[in-house]
Amino acid sequence: MRRTAITTLGISFLFLVPRIGAAGTVVVENIGLDEGNTTGLLEITSQHYVDAMRAIVSDRYKDDYLAISWEALETSMTNAQVARMEYRFAVNGETRIRVYHALGGAPLGAMAQSAFGGSTPAIAPGSPQSPDDLEWSDGSPSPALEATDYVAADAEDSRFYSGFNETNLRARMLPPDASVLEPFDVDGVDRAIDAEFKILRAIEHDLKTHAVPTGGSIRGAVGGATCGSCREAMQTLSDTYDIDIHLTQMFGSLPSTQRDALVAAGTAKLRGRRLVSSENGRPLLARDVLADARDQQVRQSLTPSSLQRSFKGIPWRPRSFRLAPPRQPQASGRPAEGGSTAPNADAMELPSPPC
Repeated sequence: MRRTAITTLGISFLFLVPRIGAAGTVVVENIGLDEGNTTGLLEITSQHYVDAMRAIVSDRYKDDYLAISWEALETSMTNAQVARMEYRFAVNGETRIRVYHALGGAPLGAMAQSAFGGSTPAIAPGSPQSPDDLEWSDGSPSPALEATDYVAADAEDSRFYSGFNETNLRARMLPPDASVLEPFDVDGVDRAIDAEFKILRAIEHDLKTHAVPTGGSIRGAVGGATCGSCREAMQTLSDTYDIDIHLTQMFGSLPSTQRDALVAAGTAKLRGRRLVSSENGRPLLARDVLADARDQQVRQSLTPSSLQRSFKGIPWRPRSFRLAPPRQPQASGRPAEGGSTAPNADAMELPSPPC
């Protein structure tokens, strides 16, 4: 019998299923609070993709675009799930490691094409609220990209990536030929585009081409929850190639008992739906910490200002805004209690951000 472990909030639940030949184990563990270096490692992976997208936009999309197009790009990049897995194996008694990185969703070139299109997008009548409502400047609808084109598109994007080598590899989309890993739809989405699945296929490819030996182990993390399709793929890879797999996934919440205990102890407080530190207001959950870090990466590298662009039709000029409304002077001419005689003493003029 094969033993498979699913770990939830530090408690491992084991169940038995029929074993066919040699097989490893699959453990899926949840991480709630930001502890250890999991978040930091996923931030590094994310930065590779932000840098590559910046190179794609700089190379292929040199015009100015509407704010809604930049927003579409930002949303695609920050919402795409990121994953990182290490494959550990032995060669002549020496342990070696290959690290695989992936970003979920369409290839970066396809994401950029969806946001910017082949020409400058223009807003169609009716003030659209989403990128799906855009039409391009020639009046044609936003071009649809077929999933079957993703393998070729992802290969074409390879020249825009840097920092990868024989030890750190980008897990790009691969054709399904002769693969034992078969994704299925979850919530109407073909899970072949999931970050975890891309990595599993890349590891399988390296096993089949003898770039790495079978019988190793995988330890990795994903910046969200892994789906049933990817769990099935992990089990299939484990069964077929005798690999132990341990994956850490991030949830956006804690059990109410653990959350309430942190709040009662004065360690944490709720800010909206987020659990933050009572001391400095920073998020405590690993998923929130990673989300903030990735959002900052995108804002630093993929905005019109960072790329020295302007919004289409709106040349940017430094402007100012007030942090507080003007204070009306007292009728008596005396300052308000504890205040200043200057009517705008509590207002600060600051340059607004360029985007």
